Amino acid sequence: MTESAPVAAPIRGKNLTIFQKLTYALGNFGVSYGPATFAYLAYFYYGRETESGEKIVYVSIAAYSVIWAAANWLNAFTDPIVGYLSDRTRHRWGRRKPWVIIGAPLLALSFYFCWSPVTDTPSFANGLVLFLALFCFWLFFTVVVAPYLSLLPEITPYDEERVRLSAIMSLFGDVLGTMAGNLLPVLAIAVGAILLFPGGYQSMAFIGAVLILATFMICILFVKETYVPPPESVQDQEKGIVRKAMAEFVSTFKNPAFKPYLVGVFFYRMAIMMVLTLTPFIATKILAAYPTTGTDMSVLSVLPGVVGDSGVPDWEPAAGYMMMLVLLGALVFFVPVSLLAGKTGKRILFVISLAWLGVIMILMSSIGYWSFISPLFQGISLFLLAAIPVAIALVVMRPLLADVIDADEKMTSRRREGVYNGMEGLIMKMAAGLGPLIVGIIFEAFGSSLENPTGIRICGPVAGVSLLVAAYAFTRYPIRK
Repeated sequence: MTESAPVAAPIRGKNLTIFQKLTYALGNFGVSYGPATFAYLAYFYYGRETESGEKIVYVSIAAYSVIWAAANWLNAFTDPIVGYLSDRTRHRWGRRKPWVIIGAPLLALSFYFCWSPVTDTPSFANGLVLFLALFCFWLFFTVVVAPYLSLLPEITPYDEERVRLSAIMSLFGDVLGTMAGNLLPVLAIAVGAILLFPGGYQSMAFIGAVLILATFMICILFVKETYVPPPESVQDQEKGIVRKAMAEFVSTFKNPAFKPYLVGVFFYRMAIMMVLTLTPFIATKILAAYPTTGTDMSVLSVLPGVVGDSGVPDWEPAAGYMMMLVLLGALVFFVPVSLLAGKTGKRILFVISLAWLGVIMILMSSIGYWSFISPLFQGISLFLLAAIPVAIALVVMRPLLADVIDADEKMTSRRREGVYNGMEGLIMKMAAGLGPLIVGIIFEAFGSSLENPTGIRICGPVAGVSLLVAAYAFTRYPIRK
């Protein structure tokens, strides 16, 4: 794993106009918004309560955990397949654009149905609709997102421009898209039932579906695809498509930079999905269990939708604001991180960010046990401290994969962005399915209620250890730029 990959020094130059960067980066809103709202999907299906304290349950914790994991795992193998096929697509629009145009409407429709339970109580119908909607969402997510992200290394070969473009993508996707997703409970309460939609969550699902469709359609209009895949050799033509595809997938592991990259992103993604699933429960089951101080109420009263006429905090929207705190903090550090990456190298920054975030997640289990400040401010302090490592991760991850793909081109003389993004997608979906499944198992075993939040407290350190493992994996990543 420590073998050196043949990569040239960072290249300076400009290949895109500001307008092209902005419109291409806009697509990342669609990449981030849907999955960001899924931070509340478990909470929506089994974690909410009515004003009278009655639990709202559409599917059980166990059923939801299995459905989530199955939908992700069954779709994991579509990523390398879509990557392989898009690398070989020959169309007058290019290799990637046809996939986005066909897949985006189906992705938007699937997203809406993820928030559309059939009955008001746990039922087989609710589980079936949720499974089919999630399965289709992740399928068409791959169809759209893998080709979209595969455009990045092609539309600019310059290392510094890639880092800047990645920062703009993070602004649209990881900040604005994720913020919009994290504020779902606030927006659902504000919007309420509109048109034919029975509740605020369904209304926001429709609005979100429209946004996903629009941003993906706009993002591909103004970038040009210039690479044309070379014709297949006679030897390759004699092989079956399955044999050729398997050979492509296996060949990516000959790239010495790709193996530690995959191990690192697996544990990183698993931890992040645990954190996203966990955050609403930290607010509604841990912070809500403690009495609020006058200072707490002064802060909460400023946030729209958190403190109503009764003067009692609604911790459901408060969870969204806490996650938004991380993203706004990260936004402040995007430019410094972009500049620092050029001086210290992306790899070392990412290792530091993973270790830093891992320690913070371990400390999440201690909320409520600090005697010198209130539990709310303990949570706020930890979420604020997470802003810098999150900024680093959001800015450097895409350029790190682009470097891996550049190394592959030097070894194979071919551009295989689709296959590499697909293999990464396979690993990411396996991890994304495992994270919430682990949370569900821990919740069932140790408790996740207001009266017994032990399972919630355990999940933070588990996510933290996963991040520390990811940090170690990236110390073995051989590209030093």
